[in-house]
Amino acid sequence: MRLTRLFLLLILTTTSGWPVHAATVSPQTFNTLKKAEQLLDKKAYGKAIAILQARLNKVGKKPLEQALILRALASAHAAKGNYQSAIPLLERALATNALTDTQKRQALRMLGQLYLAQNQPAKAVKTLESWLKTAPKIEPEDYLLLAHAYTQLKRYRPALKYINQAIAQTSKPKESWIQLRLSLNYYLKNYSAAIQDLHRLIRMKPNHKPYWEQLTALYQLSRKPITAAAVVELQVLVDMLTKEKEILQGIQLLRAIHVPYLAGRRLQQEMTKGRVKKTLKNLNLLASCWTEAREFKKALQVLERTAALSADGKIHFRLGQLYIEQEQWQKAAQALRSALKKGGLKSPGKAWLLLGSVLYEMKKTTQAIQAFKKALQYKRTRQSAQQWLAFLSQKAA
Repeated sequence: MRLTRLFLLLILTTTSGWPVHAATVSPQTFNTLKKAEQLLDKKAYGKAIAILQARLNKVGKKPLEQALILRALASAHAAKGNYQSAIPLLERALATNALTDTQKRQALRMLGQLYLAQNQPAKAVKTLESWLKTAPKIEPEDYLLLAHAYTQLKRYRPALKYINQAIAQTSKPKESWIQLRLSLNYYLKNYSAAIQDLHRLIRMKPNHKPYWEQLTALYQLSRKPITAAAVVELQVLVDMLTKEKEILQGIQLLRAIHVPYLAGRRLQQEMTKGRVKKTLKNLNLLASCWTEAREFKKALQVLERTAALSADGKIHFRLGQLYIEQEQWQKAAQALRSALKKGGLKSPGKAWLLLGSVLYEMKKTTQAIQAFKKALQYKRTRQSAQQWLAFLSQKAA
Protein backbone atom coordinates (compact mmCIF):
# COMPACT_ATOMS: atom_id res chain seq x y z
CA MET A 1 0.00 0.00 0.00
CA ARG A 2 1.22 3.46 -0.91
CA LEU A 3 0.97 4.79 2.66
CA THR A 4 2.62 1.82 4.38
CA ARG A 5 5.93 3.59 4.96
CA LEU A 6 4.17 6.61 6.45
CA PHE A 7 2.13 4.40 8.78
CA LEU A 8 5.20 2.47 9.91
CA LEU A 9 7.08 5.68 10.65
CA LEU A 10 4.20 7.11 12.66
CA ILE A 11 3.58 3.88 14.53
CA LEU A 12 7.22 3.51 15.51
CA THR A 13 7.47 7.11 16.69
CA THR A 14 4.27 6.66 18.67
CA THR A 15 5.39 3.53 20.49
CA SER A 16 9.10 3.96 21.05
CA GLY A 17 9.84 4.52 24.70
CA TRP A 18 6.67 3.26 26.40
CA PRO A 19 6.05 5.42 29.51
CA VAL A 20 5.94 2.60 32.05
CA HIS A 21 7.22 2.96 35.60
CA ALA A 22 8.40 -0.04 37.58
CA ALA A 23 6.18 1.00 40.48
CA THR A 24 2.98 0.60 38.43
CA VAL A 25 3.53 -3.00 37.27
CA SER A 26 5.19 -6.14 38.56
CA PRO A 27 8.97 -6.45 38.09
CA GLN A 28 8.44 -9.35 35.69
CA THR A 29 6.13 -7.32 33.43
CA PHE A 30 8.36 -4.26 33.63
CA ASN A 31 11.42 -6.29 32.61
CA THR A 32 9.50 -7.97 29.77
CA LEU A 33 8.35 -4.61 28.40
CA LYS A 34 11.86 -3.22 28.65
CA LYS A 35 13.36 -6.27 26.93
CA ALA A 36 10.70 -6.14 24.19
CA GLU A 37 11.49 -2.49 23.53
CA GLN A 38 15.18 -3.33 23.12
CA LEU A 39 14.33 -6.15 20.71
CA LEU A 40 12.11 -3.83 18.65
CA ASP A 41 14.94 -1.32 18.42
CA LYS A 42 17.01 -4.15 16.92
CA LYS A 43 14.09 -5.09 14.60
CA ALA A 44 13.89 -8.50 16.27
CA TYR A 45 10.11 -8.43 15.98
CA GLY A 46 9.52 -12.17 16.29
CA LYS A 47 11.46 -12.44 19.55
CA ALA A 48 9.70 -9.39 20.99
CA ILE A 49 6.29 -10.87 20.15
CA ALA A 50 7.25 -14.22 21.69
CA ILE A 51 8.30 -12.82 25.08
CA LEU A 52 5.32 -10.46 25.24
CA GLN A 53 2.85 -13.22 24.41
CA ALA A 54 4.41 -15.48 27.03
CA ARG A 55 4.11 -12.75 29.67
CA LEU A 56 0.51 -11.95 28.66
CA ASN A 57 -0.45 -15.55 29.39
CA LYS A 58 0.88 -15.16 32.95
CA VAL A 59 -0.37 -11.76 34.15
CA GLY A 60 -3.86 -12.99 35.00
CA LYS A 61 -6.55 -10.40 35.82
CA LYS A 62 -4.36 -7.33 36.09
CA PRO A 63 -5.96 -4.75 33.74
CA LEU A 64 -3.03 -2.33 33.61
CA GLU A 65 -0.45 -5.02 32.92
CA GLN A 66 -2.75 -6.61 30.32
CA ALA A 67 -3.26 -3.25 28.63
CA LEU A 68 0.45 -2.43 28.52
CA ILE A 69 1.44 -5.84 27.16
CA LEU A 70 -1.38 -5.82 24.59
CA ARG A 71 -0.32 -2.36 23.47
CA ALA A 72 3.30 -3.50 23.20
CA LEU A 73 2.22 -6.59 21.24
CA ALA A 74 0.21 -4.42 18.87
CA SER A 75 3.26 -2.21 18.33
CA ALA A 76 5.45 -5.22 17.61
CA HIS A 77 3.00 -6.66 15.06
CA ALA A 78 2.58 -3.23 13.46
CA ALA A 79 6.34 -2.72 13.23
CA LYS A 80 6.54 -6.12 11.54
CA GLY A 81 3.90 -4.96 9.04
CA ASN A 82 1.22 -7.30 10.36
CA TYR A 83 -1.47 -4.63 10.85
CA GLN A 84 -4.32 -7.13 10.80
CA SER A 85 -3.03 -8.77 13.97
CA ALA A 86 -2.14 -5.45 15.60
CA ILE A 87 -5.67 -3.99 15.42
CA PRO A 88 -7.53 -6.43 17.75
CA LEU A 89 -4.65 -6.32 20.24
CA LEU A 90 -4.87 -2.55 20.46
CA GLU A 91 -8.67 -2.67 20.67
CA ARG A 92 -8.35 -5.06 23.63
CA ALA A 93 -5.80 -2.76 25.29
CA LEU A 94 -8.21 0.18 25.06
CA ALA A 95 -11.13 -1.96 26.25
CA THR A 96 -9.41 -2.58 29.61
CA ASN A 97 -9.90 1.13 30.50
CA ALA A 98 -6.65 0.82 32.45
CA LEU A 99 -4.47 3.10 30.34
CA THR A 100 -3.67 6.62 31.46
CA ASP A 101 -5.03 9.52 29.40
CA THR A 102 -1.68 9.94 27.67
CA GLN A 103 -1.41 6.21 26.94
CA LYS A 104 -4.99 6.13 25.68
CA ARG A 105 -4.34 9.03 23.31
CA GLN A 106 -1.26 7.28 21.94
CA ALA A 107 -3.21 4.05 21.48
CA LEU A 108 -6.10 5.82 19.70
CA ARG A 109 -3.70 7.57 17.34
CA MET A 110 -1.98 4.31 16.51
CA LEU A 111 -5.29 2.47 16.08
CA GLY A 112 -6.54 5.11 13.66
CA GLN A 113 -3.37 4.71 11.62
CA LEU A 114 -3.80 0.93 11.57
CA TYR A 115 -7.43 1.15 10.46
CA LEU A 116 -6.39 3.32 7.56
CA ALA A 117 -3.53 0.98 6.67
CA GLN A 118 -6.05 -1.88 6.56
CA ASN A 119 -8.42 0.07 4.30
CA GLN A 120 -10.99 0.73 7.02
CA PRO A 121 -11.36 4.51 6.52
CA ALA A 122 -14.66 4.86 8.40
CA LYS A 123 -13.14 3.40 11.57
CA ALA A 124 -9.98 5.43 11.00
CA VAL A 125 -11.98 8.67 10.82
CA LYS A 126 -14.00 7.89 13.94
CA THR A 127 -10.90 6.94 15.93
CA LEU A 128 -8.67 9.79 14.77
CA GLU A 129 -11.40 12.40 15.25
CA SER A 130 -11.83 11.11 18.82
CA TRP A 131 -8.08 11.34 19.37
CA LEU A 132 -7.98 14.82 17.85
CA LYS A 133 -10.34 16.22 20.49
CA THR A 134 -7.93 15.49 23.34
CA ALA A 135 -4.51 15.60 21.65
CA PRO A 136 -2.27 18.28 23.21
CA LYS A 137 -0.23 18.55 20.01
CA ILE A 138 -1.20 17.65 16.46
CA GLU A 139 1.46 17.05 13.84
CA PRO A 140 0.95 17.81 10.12
CA GLU A 141 1.17 14.07 9.43
CA ASP A 142 -1.89 13.51 11.65
CA TYR A 143 -3.95 15.93 9.58
CA LEU A 144 -2.62 14.16 6.49
CA LEU A 145 -3.89 10.80 7.75
CA LEU A 146 -7.36 12.22 8.30
CA ALA A 147 -7.27 13.78 4.83
CA HIS A 148 -6.45 10.36 3.34
CA ALA A 149 -9.18 8.66 5.38
CA TYR A 150 -11.86 11.14 4.31
CA THR A 151 -10.64 10.91 0.70
CA GLN A 152 -11.12 7.13 0.76
CA LEU A 153 -14.66 7.74 2.00
CA LYS A 154 -15.15 10.23 -0.87
CA ARG A 155 -15.90 12.94 1.68
CA TYR A 156 -13.81 15.52 -0.09
CA ARG A 157 -14.69 18.66 1.85
CA PRO A 158 -13.42 17.48 5.26
CA ALA A 159 -10.48 15.86 3.47
CA LEU A 160 -9.62 19.24 1.95
CA LYS A 161 -9.92 20.92 5.35
CA TYR A 162 -7.37 18.57 6.88
CA ILE A 163 -4.88 18.60 4.01
CA ASN A 164 -5.01 22.41 4.12
CA GLN A 165 -4.16 22.27 7.82
CA ALA A 166 -1.31 19.83 7.19
CA ILE A 167 0.18 22.03 4.47
CA ALA A 168 -0.29 25.21 6.51
CA GLN A 169 1.79 23.73 9.35
CA THR A 170 4.69 22.77 7.08
CA SER A 171 7.21 25.17 5.59
CA LYS A 172 8.06 22.74 2.78
CA PRO A 173 5.16 20.32 2.21
CA LYS A 174 5.92 17.21 0.21
CA GLU A 175 4.93 16.92 -3.43
CA SER A 176 2.43 14.15 -2.59
CA TRP A 177 0.61 16.47 -0.17
CA ILE A 178 0.09 19.10 -2.87
CA GLN A 179 -0.97 16.34 -5.27
CA LEU A 180 -3.63 15.21 -2.80
CA ARG A 181 -4.94 18.75 -2.40
CA LEU A 182 -4.95 19.18 -6.17
CA SER A 183 -7.10 16.05 -6.53
CA LEU A 184 -9.52 17.23 -3.86
CA ASN A 185 -9.85 20.69 -5.38
CA TYR A 186 -10.48 19.07 -8.75
CA TYR A 187 -13.18 16.74 -7.38
CA LEU A 188 -14.85 19.71 -5.70
CA LYS A 189 -14.54 21.76 -8.92
CA ASN A 190 -12.42 24.36 -7.15
CA TYR A 191 -10.56 24.89 -10.41
CA SER A 192 -8.98 28.19 -9.41
CA ALA A 193 -7.45 26.59 -6.29
CA ALA A 194 -6.42 23.52 -8.29
CA ILE A 195 -4.61 25.78 -10.75
CA GLN A 196 -2.65 27.32 -7.86
CA ASP A 197 -1.72 23.82 -6.68
CA LEU A 198 -0.41 23.01 -10.16
CA HIS A 199 1.61 26.23 -10.24
CA ARG A 200 3.22 25.10 -6.99
CA LEU A 201 3.87 21.59 -8.32
CA ILE A 202 5.41 22.99 -11.50
CA ARG A 203 7.76 25.11 -9.40
CA MET A 204 8.77 21.90 -7.62
CA LYS A 205 9.18 19.91 -10.86
CA PRO A 206 9.29 22.24 -13.87
CA ASN A 207 10.15 19.43 -16.30
CA HIS A 208 7.31 17.14 -15.23
CA LYS A 209 5.12 17.14 -18.35
CA PRO A 210 1.88 15.77 -16.75
CA TYR A 211 1.63 18.87 -14.55
CA TRP A 212 1.71 21.11 -17.62
CA GLU A 213 -0.92 18.96 -19.33
CA GLN A 214 -3.17 19.13 -16.26
CA LEU A 215 -2.70 22.90 -16.08
CA THR A 216 -3.78 23.26 -19.70
CA ALA A 217 -6.84 21.09 -19.06
CA LEU A 218 -7.81 23.07 -15.95
CA TYR A 219 -7.60 26.39 -17.77
CA GLN A 220 -9.89 24.91 -20.42
CA LEU A 221 -12.33 23.73 -17.74
CA SER A 222 -12.17 27.23 -16.27
CA ARG A 223 -13.16 28.59 -19.70
CA LYS A 224 -9.84 30.31 -20.16
CA PRO A 225 -8.78 28.88 -23.53
CA ILE A 226 -6.35 31.71 -24.27
CA THR A 227 -4.45 31.05 -21.03
CA ALA A 228 -4.56 27.32 -21.81
CA ALA A 229 -3.03 28.04 -25.21
CA ALA A 230 -0.36 30.19 -23.55
CA VAL A 231 0.60 27.23 -21.35
CA VAL A 232 0.94 25.08 -24.47
CA GLU A 233 3.08 27.75 -26.11
CA LEU A 234 5.43 27.70 -23.12
CA GLN A 235 5.80 23.95 -23.59
CA VAL A 236 6.52 24.47 -27.28
CA LEU A 237 9.22 27.03 -26.47
CA VAL A 238 11.12 24.51 -24.33
CA ASP A 239 10.45 21.69 -26.81
CA MET A 240 8.42 19.74 -24.26
CA LEU A 241 5.78 18.62 -26.78
CA THR A 242 7.28 15.87 -28.92
CA LYS A 243 4.53 13.26 -29.33
CA GLU A 244 2.09 13.54 -32.21
CA LYS A 245 -0.98 13.42 -29.97
CA GLU A 246 0.34 16.29 -27.80
CA ILE A 247 1.20 18.41 -30.81
CA LEU A 248 -2.21 17.88 -32.41
CA GLN A 249 -3.98 18.78 -29.16
CA GLY A 250 -2.03 22.03 -29.05
CA ILE A 251 -2.95 22.79 -32.66
CA GLN A 252 -6.64 22.18 -31.97
CA LEU A 253 -6.39 24.54 -29.01
CA LEU A 254 -4.97 27.27 -31.27
CA ARG A 255 -7.92 26.74 -33.61
CA ALA A 256 -10.32 26.98 -30.66
CA ILE A 257 -9.01 30.44 -29.75
CA HIS A 258 -9.22 31.52 -33.39
CA VAL A 259 -5.53 31.58 -34.25
CA PRO A 260 -5.72 29.25 -37.28
CA TYR A 261 -2.71 30.70 -39.10
CA LEU A 262 -0.37 29.84 -36.21
CA ALA A 263 -2.03 26.41 -35.98
CA GLY A 264 -1.44 25.79 -39.69
CA ARG A 265 2.13 27.01 -39.60
CA ARG A 266 2.96 24.82 -36.61
CA LEU A 267 1.30 21.76 -38.12
CA GLN A 268 3.22 22.28 -41.35
CA GLN A 269 6.49 22.58 -39.40
CA GLU A 270 5.79 19.44 -37.36
CA MET A 271 5.00 17.49 -40.53
CA THR A 272 8.29 18.67 -42.03
CA LYS A 273 10.12 17.54 -38.87
CA GLY A 274 8.37 14.18 -39.10
CA ARG A 275 6.80 14.38 -35.65
CA VAL A 276 3.31 14.50 -37.18
CA LYS A 277 2.52 11.96 -39.88
CA LYS A 278 1.13 13.12 -43.22
CA THR A 279 -1.98 10.99 -42.92
CA LEU A 280 -5.20 11.86 -44.69
CA LYS A 281 -6.73 12.97 -41.39
CA ASN A 282 -3.80 15.23 -40.49
CA LEU A 283 -3.62 16.72 -43.98
CA ASN A 284 -7.33 17.50 -43.76
CA LEU A 285 -6.64 19.25 -40.46
CA LEU A 286 -3.90 21.28 -42.13
CA ALA A 287 -6.30 22.26 -44.91
CA SER A 288 -8.88 23.30 -42.30
CA CYS A 289 -6.31 25.51 -40.56
CA TRP A 290 -5.40 27.25 -43.81
CA THR A 291 -9.05 27.63 -44.77
CA GLU A 292 -9.95 29.19 -41.41
CA ALA A 293 -6.97 31.52 -41.82
CA ARG A 294 -8.30 32.40 -45.32
CA GLU A 295 -5.08 31.12 -46.80
CA PHE A 296 -7.03 29.53 -49.63
CA LYS A 297 -4.09 28.87 -51.96
CA LYS A 298 -2.30 26.90 -49.23
CA ALA A 299 -5.49 25.02 -48.41
CA LEU A 300 -6.00 24.17 -52.10
CA GLN A 301 -2.45 22.85 -52.39
CA VAL A 302 -3.10 20.45 -49.51
CA LEU A 303 -6.54 19.33 -50.67
CA GLU A 304 -5.41 18.78 -54.26
CA ARG A 305 -2.86 16.28 -52.90
CA THR A 306 -5.34 14.46 -50.67
CA ALA A 307 -8.46 14.38 -52.87
CA ALA A 308 -7.24 11.41 -54.90
CA LEU A 309 -6.48 9.46 -51.70
CA SER A 310 -9.97 9.88 -50.26
CA ALA A 311 -12.47 7.04 -50.56
CA ASP A 312 -15.45 9.41 -50.66
CA GLY A 313 -16.25 12.79 -52.17
CA LYS A 314 -15.88 14.95 -49.07
CA ILE A 315 -12.47 16.38 -49.95
CA HIS A 316 -13.58 17.06 -53.53
CA PHE A 317 -16.55 18.94 -52.07
CA ARG A 318 -14.22 21.08 -49.94
CA LEU A 319 -12.08 21.69 -53.01
CA GLY A 320 -15.15 22.86 -54.86
CA GLN A 321 -15.98 25.32 -52.09
CA LEU A 322 -12.44 26.73 -52.10
CA TYR A 323 -12.38 27.06 -55.88
CA ILE A 324 -15.63 29.03 -55.61
CA GLU A 325 -13.92 31.36 -53.11
CA GLN A 326 -11.20 31.88 -55.72
CA GLU A 327 -13.78 32.22 -58.53
CA GLN A 328 -12.13 29.36 -60.38
CA TRP A 329 -15.41 28.17 -61.86
CA GLN A 330 -14.13 25.46 -64.16
CA LYS A 331 -12.13 23.76 -61.40
CA ALA A 332 -15.03 24.22 -58.96
CA ALA A 333 -17.45 22.47 -61.32
CA GLN A 334 -15.00 19.62 -61.89
CA ALA A 335 -14.40 19.15 -58.13
CA LEU A 336 -18.13 19.20 -57.31
CA ARG A 337 -18.91 16.65 -60.03
CA SER A 338 -16.15 14.40 -58.65
CA ALA A 339 -17.61 14.81 -55.16
CA LEU A 340 -21.08 13.76 -56.32
CA LYS A 341 -19.66 10.84 -58.30
CA LYS A 342 -17.63 9.48 -55.35
CA GLY A 343 -20.53 10.00 -52.94
CA GLY A 344 -20.47 9.75 -49.16
CA LEU A 345 -21.44 13.41 -48.76
CA LYS A 346 -23.33 14.68 -45.72
CA SER A 347 -25.48 16.89 -47.94
CA PRO A 348 -25.56 15.89 -51.62
CA GLY A 349 -28.24 18.52 -52.16
CA LYS A 350 -25.80 21.26 -51.19
CA ALA A 351 -23.26 19.93 -53.72
CA TRP A 352 -25.90 20.05 -56.46
CA LEU A 353 -26.91 23.55 -55.38
CA LEU A 354 -23.31 24.78 -55.49
CA LEU A 355 -22.74 23.10 -58.83
CA GLY A 356 -25.82 24.85 -60.20
CA SER A 357 -24.54 28.24 -59.03
CA VAL A 358 -21.10 27.55 -60.56
CA LEU A 359 -22.63 26.54 -63.90
CA TYR A 360 -24.70 29.71 -63.83
CA GLU A 361 -21.50 31.75 -63.39
CA MET A 362 -20.07 29.84 -66.37
CA LYS A 363 -23.19 30.87 -68.34
CA LYS A 364 -24.23 27.23 -68.74
CA THR A 365 -27.85 27.90 -67.83
CA THR A 366 -29.32 24.62 -69.11
CA GLN A 367 -26.85 22.55 -67.10
CA ALA A 368 -27.40 24.83 -64.10
CA ILE A 369 -31.16 24.19 -64.24
CA GLN A 370 -30.52 20.43 -64.31
CA ALA A 371 -28.31 20.74 -61.22
CA PHE A 372 -30.92 22.82 -59.35
CA LYS A 373 -33.60 20.24 -60.20
CA LYS A 374 -31.36 17.60 -58.60
CA ALA A 375 -31.10 19.82 -55.50
CA LEU A 376 -34.93 19.89 -55.36
CA GLN A 377 -34.86 16.21 -54.37
CA TYR A 378 -33.32 17.04 -50.97
CA LYS A 379 -35.32 18.64 -48.18
CA ARG A 380 -32.47 20.81 -46.88
CA THR A 381 -31.83 22.46 -50.26
CA ARG A 382 -35.32 22.36 -51.78
CA GLN A 383 -36.25 25.95 -50.94
CA SER A 384 -32.99 27.43 -52.26
CA ALA A 385 -33.26 25.34 -55.44
CA GLN A 386 -36.82 26.59 -56.00
CA GLN A 387 -35.63 30.19 -55.62
CA TRP A 388 -32.86 29.64 -58.16
CA LEU A 389 -35.21 27.98 -60.64
CA ALA A 390 -37.76 30.78 -60.23
CA PHE A 391 -35.02 33.35 -60.82
CA LEU A 392 -33.78 31.59 -63.98
CA SER A 393 -37.34 31.15 -65.26
CA GLN A 394 -38.08 34.84 -64.73
CA LYS A 395 -34.82 35.80 -66.42
CA ALA A 396 -35.62 33.64 -69.45
CA ALA A 397 -39.12 35.12 -69.83
